[in-house]
Order: sequence, then C-alpha cells, then structure tokens
Amino acid sequence: MSIVVTGASGQLGRLTVEALLRRGVPAAGIVATGRDIARIKTFAERGVAVLQADFEDPQSLAAAFAGADKLLLISTTSVDERVANHHRAIDAAVAAGVSLVAYTSMTHADTATTILASTHRATEEYLRERGVPSVLLRNSWYLENYTAQLPAAVQHGAFIGAAGEGRVSAASRVDYAEAAATVLTTEDRTGAVYELGGDEAFALAELAATTIADASR
Repeated sequence: MSIVVTGASGQLGRLTVEALLRRGVPAAGIVATGRDIARIKTFAERGVAVLQADFEDPQSLAAAFAGADKLLLISTTSVDERVANHHRAIDAAVAAGVSLVAYTSMTHADTATTILASTHRATEEYLRERGVPSVLLRNSWYLENYTAQLPAAVQHGAFIGAAGEGRVSAASRVDYAEAAATVLTTEDRTGAVYELGGDEAFALAELAATTIADASR
C-alpha cells in the first residue's frame, strides 16, 4: 500500500513528498508522479517510487495509481483543461480502489464566484458524484506569489494587484505541504473540509507598506 502524490515535479508536490518523508513514511511507501520524471529523479535515488503520470493519458494514470492506498490530487495549472484532467484522475483513482483522495482545492470553492473557484467546485462535485472517500484541502493564496514580486515592489514602491481593500490569508507552500502530509498520514479524515491559510490576513496596501518600510531600513 502506498501514498501517491501527483504533480511531484511541481513545487507543492515536491514539498509534500519531503513532508511525508519527515513524518516517517518509508520512501518505498511513497509514489511521486509527474509528467516529466527526469525532474524528480532525485526522489528515486532516495528510494521513493517515481512513475510517469500524464493527466491527458488515462493509461499512465492507471499504472501510476495501481495499488495505491491514498492519493494526493494536486490541482493542475491549466484552468481550461483542469476539470477534464481531474475527472480522468478521479476515474483512475476509483478504478484503482484508492481509499482516500486528498484534493488541493481553493478556499471557499463552494461559494466563491471566480473562474478559478468554478473549476475547483466542479472537481469537488465530481468527487462526491463518484462516491470517492475524500478530503478537501482548500488552500488560500501562496505567500510566494507575493515574495516573488518583492524586487519589483521595492523598485516601484507598490504591489500591483486588483484586490482593492480585500484581505488575503496567504501561507507558504511549505505550510500547505505540511497540511497535506498530515492528512495523508492520520486516520479518520474522510469527509473533512479544511479552509487553509495564514494566521493573519492582510491587504495589498499593508503588504506594500511593510515591504517598503523594511527595504528602507
């Protein structure tokens, strides 16, 4: 029996594999999957099973999920193709008899009105439609989306965004990876919905003021 992590070649997937190892999951009990396995070959060198899985190729998904106990389904990045990709992955998980699917959704996906939310809501609905035992990890924004902008923010004296006075509860990818690993390594999580984010929400104006003040010291 094993824990399969999709998108392990991406940042969140890679961090989740590392978190599982830190939590004592044997390397042989983890399957790291990705479309380009050359990017995750270092996991294979550490004893983690590395398998190719392409969301557009149902056969590769079936092979990667075979014998899996739990699956972390990390949402794919292409919004236009996301729902179809997720349907294929969920169908493969059902066929493999996976006992739990943990899905990285979006905060308040059931009520949010954005285009991004609609794709996550459709995936959550399909999990229920297929009767898959699941846990919803509704991740808020990645803090790294802002830290990556720090050089430009300091240069121009502002963060550019369309949030207005809206407040963001961001957390780091490491935090979200730890949450996913915790869910995958503890019992009785089926049916749980976790709205995940940072300890304190902030507006972009507050982030800009703090960043520029720090940079001027």
